[in-house]
Amino acid sequence: MTAPVAGTATHATAAPWYGRAAIVDHRLIADRTWRIRIDCPEIAAAARPGQFAMLRIPDRCDPLLARPLAVYDAVADENGPRHVDFVYVVHGKFTTVLATLRPGAEVVVWGPLGNGFDPPAVDHLVLVAGGIGQTALLALARERLGRARYGSPRRPVPAVRRVTFCWGAATAARFGDVEDFRRAGCDVHLATLDGSAGVRGTVVDLLESLFAGRGGESLHVACCGPEPMMAAVTRWAESVGAGCDVSLEAPMACGVGICFTCVARVRDAAGGWDYRRTCVEGPVFPGTAIEW
Repeated sequence: MTAPVAGTATHATAAPWYGRAAIVDHRLIADRTWRIRIDCPEIAAAARPGQFAMLRIPDRCDPLLARPLAVYDAVADENGPRHVDFVYVVHGKFTTVLATLRPGAEVVVWGPLGNGFDPPAVDHLVLVAGGIGQTALLALARERLGRARYGSPRRPVPAVRRVTFCWGAATAARFGDVEDFRRAGCDVHLATLDGSAGVRGTVVDLLESLFAGRGGESLHVACCGPEPMMAAVTRWAESVGAGCDVSLEAPMACGVGICFTCVARVRDAAGGWDYRRTCVEGPVFPGTAIEW
């Protein structure tokens, strides 16, 4: 038995649901970025912030394998949780084909999978996204600001006084549905490398400008995006005395821990390190536990 990862929590979860789900909405929201909604009450009711599902296009051998997509949000109707939203960027064969599917078509899906976010009780929660990393963070913002509850049974969570959302991208054309975070109650700040929106520079430049000389409130960071960006955010959080959880974006083939294609080097509580399956032990880990 391997030693536990320092700072992680264990949650009892139901077995993932597997089946076909119909697409009910599918639209372009930014440059090469699509938002897809599927009719899947089983996943909508069970998913927690930071979890993901595996999607596959049925009745096709090419592309053959499923791909992981973070659960962006769960949407209820008068009977309870009903639909699940995912956001993805077209990059590669699977997403190229997925973007051609229209409402009424079906996808094969299994989930929810992974451990999800479980930040501690703090005054101020800071959500940091790079690229398409915002997909793992909206539900967490809504949950901690008391706008929604997730999981089955609905888990009790500590509320926070405020949530700041910082999103970095190459250019303003990559930002899609930013208003979702404002409607959730977040204080939203953007950064672009070309200066076309928000602060010119990286998301770490944005963090440094926002939190220079911050007061004594307790702070925790939840982060998702490219690995170099998450490593930099982890170092920044350490420098200001804040905890930082990161959601790894590892390639996966199965999503249930069988294929070992998604392993990451993670430090354990004993001070050594071992390989951990991102799909099962993650995708969320303490940033300081990752061997970047």
